[in-house]
Amino acid sequence: MQLALSRVSYTHPAAQDPILNTVTIAFAQGWTGLLGDNGCGKSTLARIACGLIEPDAGSVTRGLFCTYCPQEADVQPDCLHDFALDFDREARSLKERLELTDDMPWRWNELSFGERKKLQIACALWQRPNVLAIDEPTNHLDTAARHQLESLLREFDGIGILVSHDRGLLDALVDRCASFEATGPHGSTRITIRPGGYTAAHAQAELERCSIVAERSAAKAELARLTAEHEARAREAARAGARRSKRGLDPKDKSARAKIDLAIWSGQDGARGKLANQMEKRLVTARARVETARVAKRYDGDLFLDAAPSHRKTVLHIPASAIPCGPGSLEIPELYVGNTEHIGIIGPNGAGKTTFLDHVRRLLTIAMPAGPTAPEVVEVLDIPQEPDRRQKELALAEMRQLSHEELGSVLSCVAQLNSDPARILEGAETSPGELRKLMIGLGLRERPSLIIMDEPTNHLDLHSVQALERALAGYPGALLVVSHDAAFIEACTSTTWRIEDGRLRPVR
Repeated sequence: MQLALSRVSYTHPAAQDPILNTVTIAFAQGWTGLLGDNGCGKSTLARIACGLIEPDAGSVTRGLFCTYCPQEADVQPDCLHDFALDFDREARSLKERLELTDDMPWRWNELSFGERKKLQIACALWQRPNVLAIDEPTNHLDTAARHQLESLLREFDGIGILVSHDRGLLDALVDRCASFEATGPHGSTRITIRPGGYTAAHAQAELERCSIVAERSAAKAELARLTAEHEARAREAARAGARRSKRGLDPKDKSARAKIDLAIWSGQDGARGKLANQMEKRLVTARARVETARVAKRYDGDLFLDAAPSHRKTVLHIPASAIPCGPGSLEIPELYVGNTEHIGIIGPNGAGKTTFLDHVRRLLTIAMPAGPTAPEVVEVLDIPQEPDRRQKELALAEMRQLSHEELGSVLSCVAQLNSDPARILEGAETSPGELRKLMIGLGLRERPSLIIMDEPTNHLDLHSVQALERALAGYPGALLVVSHDAAFIEACTSTTWRIEDGRLRPVR
């Protein structure tokens, strides 16, 4: 059993250039990981493979039952209620292993994004497809759920396509990695297949990159040497031509004319011409060698957050309260957020982390007293866990209204977070990762003194996560961040609040 895509091309409706251009790839039984930066076309390829998008050109194997599990956790599966009403052995096993209760499908809108993601995955596996494409499955999942997911996906015996930036899952699951890699100056890409999980494929890719860098350096040095030699020979040829010219000679100076004729007759001119032709050919070869050894451009860099702490020593006061959370409530003690404090909020799926952030947002929207003695208003950058369509449209509309200078600043932020600004600028279909980067760039223009982020590493590629991690670690203002990424929390926060069993507790 095999799923083949042959010379597939696809261009998003609003884009100028194709995101996939004559792509040929075969997916065999077992798991194949799709690797690449945000916006390179991984999700598009997975959707085409499953028949959800028709390519502009090329062919795709049909006749296989395909299921696609999207990365957006707010997309309700079509078969959700059928799954809820199924109590056979397989359905019960999926519910038990993913810790899904019978009432969850019926209260979808009340669930956390982590709980919704588990339901999406369960429904996809329950259908027992020939081809299962699963897009960023560990987004929103806590550690226990990740282990449960890994175990379930390992048992899948069909053709698996895994779009993920989760290095641990890729290493544990996939047999081969298909990497989207830039090949030209206009963002064209190719897909390279390498055996093994992320660690093995990445190591091989880095070896290849180092080899190309060394080859390009040697080729440029050889081109520079040949160019200098060519110029020297051209100058010599010009001098020789001047010496052979009979212009200006006395018509009666037969001796000088005879010497010039002898040089021509002896073949010196022909030899010089032959050498010049050979040098031209060597230069063409050297230029082609430099062009062939092209090193893919990387956009990763260090994101600079131009901000300063609020003059208020406390930017947020959270009174003790009990707020509605799912079927129960969440007890919150009295809390204060200092103007330079970095706080990580952790806890299992469904504990109430996003509910708590929504409560914080309501507190921040309470009107401040007006007048010259009113306290300073705190400027907030708020990046939600899953921006909805309206938030996406507002972000894109705001970008289009920026001045050239402001737009340059925003797109610089996007580039430092490892995405091609041209893709966002042209108005093509914006991936969730690219949208998150755009929202960060837009928000930073206001120089926020408080940043709120809910699962900021979701949808981001590895270079982007590292750049954001470094930026938040050095951010001088106050930070509230929810994440299941323990390394990320450790790197950019100094205080931890844990939400579990209906209570919020400061733990460090």
